[in-house]
Amino acid sequence: METKERKRRRKERKFLSGEIDLGILGKKQACLFRNDNKTKDNHPAFLLMIKDGESWREVGAFWIKKIKPKEADEDLA
Repeated sequence: METKERKRRRKERKFLSGEIDLGILGKKQACLFRNDNKTKDNHPAFLLMIKDGESWREVGAFWIKKIKPKEADEDLA
């Protein structure tokens, strides 16, 4: 069962909004949402939505990656 707090947060979702240039297809409105349905580490952290006419389509997914620092010996090689 969904709590009142979770319902409130779902209604008040924050997202990144912008425009993407698809070249010959023109410019489209785009939004990047946090994936609130993520249940496993291999699920995407964010979903990219593009406005297609009057509706929105999910067209991409993003994961959060970490850059591992180089070892001191690797810098000298």
